[in-house]
Amino acid sequence: MRVPGVYTLLINVSIDFCTTVGSLGYICIDSGMYSYIGSARGFGGIEARVKHHIDRVKKRLWWHIDYITSLKAVEIVSIVYAETVRDLEYMLANFLERSSCWSIAVPRFGSTDKRSSTHLFRCLCSFSKCLDELTEMYISIGLRPCVLQFNNHSPRLER
Repeated sequence: MRVPGVYTLLINVSIDFCTTVGSLGYICIDSGMYSYIGSARGFGGIEARVKHHIDRVKKRLWWHIDYITSLKAVEIVSIVYAETVRDLEYMLANFLERSSCWSIAVPRFGSTDKRSSTHLFRCLCSFSKCLDELTEMYISIGLRPCVLQFNNHSPRLER
């Protein structure tokens, strides 16, 4: 699946923590459910990018999200993704920013090279409502989202 695309990680944070994140500096995250919007338009496509994020041990902390997903208190519970060559991170971030189920978690997180205010959002509703809203957002911009859910650390693909 070396196809380009856009994805959103749904992340469970089990404890409050503070850490230093690259150019952002010191940030604090409360326990809860979060989403991180990213794109995979390079050589490896969606598959390589998702594998990178799932792998907790990283050779190098490359992206802002790597500083979070490498922590034991953080678990990726689901991934929504769609094939596209278009840069749609900004559009998805705008939808989440205007949503009543999502709020900005850390300004500029993952978006220092983009016009979005952030790519990290906190879920304010139930997990299922946040996931449903997210997949509807993908559909509303003309994408066909796939959902990868992790149960006991084994992925299950839903289309």
